[in-house]
Amino acid sequence: MFIDASLTLIVALVIGFAISGIMSNLFQLMLNGASLLHFPVTSDWRRLAVVGIMLLAGPHILVRAADRSLRGGDWPFTYTASCFGLGLVWSGVLGYAALAAFVL
Repeated sequence: MFIDASLTLIVALVIGFAISGIMSNLFQLMLNGASLLHFPVTSDWRRLAVVGIMLLAGPHILVRAADRSLRGGDWPFTYTASCFGLGLVWSGVLGYAALAAFVL
């Protein structure tokens, strides 16, 4: 029973972080003016779409920023650890949501 719960947690974290990484790269391509996928934000609906993609890309961006600050020493360790923890929890929630959507 415990192995099933821990395996589900690990799979949810991996799926959530993979979705977040893909959406982070898509977000970067959409807002880059030189990209073919450039998505100019000219209306409220487009702004809402960008916010939705940002919600999915958030864990990857947060963990990447925490890793950069850990290497550079810009932030105190508690801030960096909190960002890693929040990114991990956010990724887990995203992964559980994806698992629930595909299992049902």
